[in-house]
Amino acid sequence: MAVHIISTKFSKILNSFIKSWAGYLIIGICFQSFIWAGVSGKISGKVIDKETGEALSGSNVVVVGTSQGAMADDEGEYYILNLRPGVYSITASMIGYQTITRKDITIHADHTVFLNFELSTKIIEGDEVVVTADREIILMDRSASEVSILADDIKKVPKIRDLNDYLNLEAGIENDLIRGGTLDQTALMVDGMSFIDNRSNQPVMMVNMSSIDQISIIKGGFNAEYGNIRSGLINIITKEGSPSNYSGSIDIYYDPPQFKHDGYSLFDPMNYYLRPFLEPGVMWGGTQQGAWDSETQESYPEFIGWNAVSANLLSDNDPSNDMSPSQARDLFLWYHRAEGSAELGQKKGQYAHKPDLNLDIGFGGPVPLVGKAIGNMTFYFSHHNKNEMFALPTARDYYSESNTQLKLTMRPKPKIKLKIEGLYGEINSLSASPEGSGNNWYLDSGSDILWSYLTMSDAYADGGGSAFYWPNALNPFNIYRSMVGLTFDHVISPSTFYNIRISNVHLKNACYGPDFIRDTTTVQSFGNVNVDQSPFGFLVASDYTPSGDGMIFASLGGVTRDKSEVTTLNIKFDLTSQINKKHQVKTGFELNYDDLNTNYQSQFSYAPKNNYVNHYRAYPARLSAYIQDKIEIKGLFANLGLRVDSNYPNKEWYSVDLYSKYLSPTFKDDFTKSAPKESAKGHLKISPRIGISHPITSAAKLYFNYGHFYSMPSSIDMYQIGYGTAYQGIDYLGNPSAEIPKTIAYELGVEYDLSNMVLLHASGYYKDIFEQIAYVDYTSIDGSVNYTTTENSNYEDIRGFEVRVQKRYGRWFTGWINYNYIVQTWGYFGRDHYYENPRDQLRYGYQNPKQEKPLARPFARSNLVFHTPQAWGPKIFKMRPLEQLQANLLLGWKAGDYITWDPLDTYELQDNLQWTSEFTADLRVAKNISSKNSDLMFFMDVTNIFGLQYISMQGFDGGDDWRNYLESLHLPMYDDDAYTAAGYAGGDDQLGDVYSKSKPHINMPNRGFLTYLNPRRFTIGFRYNF
Repeated sequence: MAVHIISTKFSKILNSFIKSWAGYLIIGICFQSFIWAGVSGKISGKVIDKETGEALSGSNVVVVGTSQGAMADDEGEYYILNLRPGVYSITASMIGYQTITRKDITIHADHTVFLNFELSTKIIEGDEVVVTADREIILMDRSASEVSILADDIKKVPKIRDLNDYLNLEAGIENDLIRGGTLDQTALMVDGMSFIDNRSNQPVMMVNMSSIDQISIIKGGFNAEYGNIRSGLINIITKEGSPSNYSGSIDIYYDPPQFKHDGYSLFDPMNYYLRPFLEPGVMWGGTQQGAWDSETQESYPEFIGWNAVSANLLSDNDPSNDMSPSQARDLFLWYHRAEGSAELGQKKGQYAHKPDLNLDIGFGGPVPLVGKAIGNMTFYFSHHNKNEMFALPTARDYYSESNTQLKLTMRPKPKIKLKIEGLYGEINSLSASPEGSGNNWYLDSGSDILWSYLTMSDAYADGGGSAFYWPNALNPFNIYRSMVGLTFDHVISPSTFYNIRISNVHLKNACYGPDFIRDTTTVQSFGNVNVDQSPFGFLVASDYTPSGDGMIFASLGGVTRDKSEVTTLNIKFDLTSQINKKHQVKTGFELNYDDLNTNYQSQFSYAPKNNYVNHYRAYPARLSAYIQDKIEIKGLFANLGLRVDSNYPNKEWYSVDLYSKYLSPTFKDDFTKSAPKESAKGHLKISPRIGISHPITSAAKLYFNYGHFYSMPSSIDMYQIGYGTAYQGIDYLGNPSAEIPKTIAYELGVEYDLSNMVLLHASGYYKDIFEQIAYVDYTSIDGSVNYTTTENSNYEDIRGFEVRVQKRYGRWFTGWINYNYIVQTWGYFGRDHYYENPRDQLRYGYQNPKQEKPLARPFARSNLVFHTPQAWGPKIFKMRPLEQLQANLLLGWKAGDYITWDPLDTYELQDNLQWTSEFTADLRVAKNISSKNSDLMFFMDVTNIFGLQYISMQGFDGGDDWRNYLESLHLPMYDDDAYTAAGYAGGDDQLGDVYSKSKPHINMPNRGFLTYLNPRRFTIGFRYNF
């Protein structure tokens, strides 16, 4: 029944779309021919007589081990299309001539390899010469900044556990963001199929490292075949099983138990939250009684002492809470599970007591028994399991993630190839904060908790720090992800082939609330106070047992709920045709249909009137088409294209006035039924694209690209209705008719091949971004209407420069280094808050419009690989212990951030202080043991090998701690007379300097255990390929 309903809705959407003028235009383009996805490459060249130079018409060029090949034409020229990316040997032959085989030819997606042959008659017929092809350092036909990465490249880098880890090392990429664009501007394709979470329009990064054959990262100048993209494309080609043999890999990483922060454990009596209550010198009489100096007193929470606590309890006329000082102290130990609590019968608090484990395996080959009977079917299976201990104590020890992938490939006929692949993954995590909710509101790694609301929000810095000691403050949050895809390839002729690709992506969140309700049976008593399982389990409490520090282990947590689902159907019909020697034409369409069922909320069990619900269901569709011509002539490569994108919101939406009564609390419950509606409007967008590559010499090229690019807003921005709390009206109203954000991008770049060994790449780019989504508030005269909606009033300019130097080949040394400089400016037109009251509007107008111009923070990274050759060094007991040794050094640098510090409130300063630059250094030492058919590597990774430490904002406790630190520095600005008069001391300190013997005046952050978040860590592991 459910399938029938979805099918019926899909048919209605499609029929409505086809009848629209946009549909006629797009389908008209589509049926000229079809789209070509970037998952195959091409070989082109010429076969001539070595002695005479004459063309050898009719000579055969064959891809060894496949059925693909071509015959040279009258001019001796040939081309072979639809080659899967990989490494091949190519043979050229002709009767009466020597056969030549070129090996180690690397094919990249969307790339033409030019390969010429000179055949000789001087050697007896039948003899064959095998030569290694020249390395292709520069891909001359590329007209954009594109990095091609082979699986072996990834394996040479320390501390890489998954795809994200590696991508964030590439030039122009930082924190998953490509060239300053947000994540919803990036597309991910797996074997030509889109893998996007269309709730947020963000990539789903769940491809196993063991399954990756090749990655292509494009950072601009996207060809017309790529849509719903503005900043970056990650194009992944996964492995296929061989029809003749089995192969595979096993990767295991083991991180011994170790803290992921510096300083004391949360359960150590010397920790910031415990020391005032457990240090013998102050815990009885209090922190202000003289045992601590003034500096120490300012560094910790103030405490009156257990003697005073007990006295207050005994005198409050409530005998149920009476305790002696030692009993009150013991109750504190019980709640906080600190050292000493085990003697009271409590389970001692611990974390970082288990190892992190990472397993990635892959295996493939011919399907046994029945494989040959069904088109020489092959398979490739991969599985990845990652278990990272949460960096702070929680109800779950581990953040765990597992992904399984299976790919079946068959060739029922020589010109037909069928692929079926499926991915399934699970994430077991926790909600991102004790209170609150949002789209995908969960921690995305074990260390992410160190950058969560728990550590970053002032609400959890002091008394709210109970969330650190209440394991069930964060709810279990599970995510289930899957993709099923079908690909059908058919070669019609040597110059034409087509593909059909159908994929279905399903994502589901499961956060249903606390999974452990506290048993309130008494298990221990302290004086007259009875305690239960606390602090374990969830409990709604109307009164709170005294804990001495004001911490609460009930109610204020466990709020997040999420049972959202999204299903995406994507259909492509693809064709490529080599029209003639100079033109390769691509054109076609793509249909995308979503079932968006978003349902998340904040459920305050102790205060239901504060509950906040977000729920919407939508079935939007998109249809796209393009036509593109790749021109290949001597001295010039050009990619000229035109793309058409159209979206259909498929939603009736609310056509209310800006300050309509329907948005007020009175009408909120009936808003969806009573408010007037009209059909949301879709949009038709036309995108011209051009890319030109000009080989300057055989070892250099200059390229340029220009294009218009669009990417969809998130579904929340389009369809969400926020119902607010019981005291509010509608507080958020999406806009499904919003324009599609647009980027116009330009890029100019150059590449040089130095000595056929080193690639030098430099490029500059500019992105003009407009019609971005902005959040705009509206408030009525009486305040009963007060909500946020989305409008296309934001803009942004991004300018940047990148340099990349890579040495991919070398006997003793390989590596790469990149440098990135980017400047961003953004703001909005109009206002971000409108008032119905003219006086309020006039008063607020002084702050509008707004523009941000943050100062640039360039960054650089490098991976230097030193290795000894195979069969090198002396033999000892038939072994060479010095061969294939490897040392990798992964280095990073980033300029410090800027802040405004105006202690005298002059309002004349802006971005006047800069944090010190940050350096990172990670090391891998490894030993390879190779045989004919296998390779074994043992390695050890050391993260932060030099123990470099930089202050993090999490270390400051939320009070005057941050200001005290700034005032303690001897900054050059303090040399000014005005600052000297105010009591500041000048000097040469910088923001980020720390306490030391030479700088004893610096007042460090109070929360020492969160001040340094990158301690030195060790990982051991091995990798086995066979």
